[in-house]
Formats: sequence, structure tokens, C-alpha cells
Amino acid sequence: MDKFEKFLKNIPVMPDVATKVLSFAEDLDEVSFNELESLISMDPGLTAKILKVANSALYARQQQISRLQTAISLLGFKAIKSLVMLLTASNMFSKKPVSPFYKYFWQHSLITAFIAQKLCDMTGSTRIREEAFLAGLLHDIGQMSLYESQMNAYDTIMAFINVNEEKTSSEETEIFGVNHREVGRRIMESWNFPSMFADTAGEHGNVNIQSPHKELIVIVSIADLMTTILHEFGFTDEM
Repeated sequence: MDKFEKFLKNIPVMPDVATKVLSFAEDLDEVSFNELESLISMDPGLTAKILKVANSALYARQQQISRLQTAISLLGFKAIKSLVMLLTASNMFSKKPVSPFYKYFWQHSLITAFIAQKLCDMTGSTRIREEAFLAGLLHDIGQMSLYESQMNAYDTIMAFINVNEEKTSSEETEIFGVNHREVGRRIMESWNFPSMFADTAGEHGNVNIQSPHKELIVIVSIADLMTTILHEFGFTDEM
């Protein structure tokens, strides 16, 4: 039996709304842009979360954003796509959306994504800035599968989650027989994501990166570390 089988059983098929959003062409024209807005607006929870992100401290703004169309314009289509993916996955997994784990996971994933994108701008790697956002958003998705696979088993890891990537992974392996990086890679592969995202999920935080997408993985790894530092100093509490 594949050691990942019981964890992959916790990975449901993407629902219709997410599938439709992901099917939109990258170069949205006015018609498909309006279709995207209409599709998202059918889900009040998704709409509210996107508006919350658009109004977060991560974006400089002069007034409150209250229209979905404005939020989509501000965030950009690729970022919206990424947010829909993470929110959908979170909703599918989470039976306890207000649990400490899911609060941490959402904050950490989102902030890592924005920092990774900013690092691309600062280091001249702008050609992969959108990929860095999505890779940052989904780099720890394996943690959700582990969390859901065994009631309360992940609680002991929460005390030091991501403070030390290797310690987190070794503790996961001791408890579950696999770690979140291994499971995360399998999840990305099962969703037919490009190899750069599977490799980032599987190798972020590694000292010796074997993937040909090393630049992306290094950027996400640095963003991951910076987000952990922000957590430690309490700067993520308002998210």
C-alpha cells in the first residue's frame, strides 16, 4: 500500500465553482471578467473573504473597498485564482474553520504568498512573481491533509509549527509516517499542477534543492521564514 494513500483520500475533487474559475483564460477580456465577478458573487463567503483580503493591511489604499469588481481589479486575476484555490481547499478540508490550526494556516499561507511576490519585485525575478504568489499560497497545503487525517494528532506540532522546518517535518514523520512536504507534493500532482508548484510544496525549506525550479523554491522558502518571524512577533494577529 502506498504510504500516502490514506492522506490522499482526504483530498477531494475540486468543486464546480473553483473548477470554473480556474478554467478562465489568463488574459481576461471584459466579458469573461464580468463572468468571473458573477461567478464569485454567487458565493457570499468567497466574496467576503476576497473583500477582506483587498482591504487588508497588505494593500495600500485610501478608502474601504466594498465592491467585488474593485477587489478583483486590485488583486488581479491570477491572485484571485490562487485565493479561490486556497479558500476552496480550506473549506473542503476544514470541519473546524475557527480552530487554531486553520487560523494559523490561512494567515501563514496568505502572508507567505504576498511576501514571495514582493521578493520577486525586489530581486528582479518579476517573470515568476505570479507563480511565486500561488506557490507561496499553497506551499504548506500538505499540513491540511495531515491535520484532517487523525483527530488531535497535529496539536503537539502546533507548539512549534514552522519555527524549524526540519523539526516540524521530523515530528510529522514520527506521528504520521510522512511529512507535509511529501504529502503536499502528492496533492499538487493529484491536482495536475505544474511541476514548479509540486516541487515547491515538496522542497521548500530544504538546504539542498534538487528541483530545476530552485529560484522559485528559494524565494518561497525565504518568504516562509519571514512569515514565521512575523508570527512570532504577533504582526499577523490582525489578519
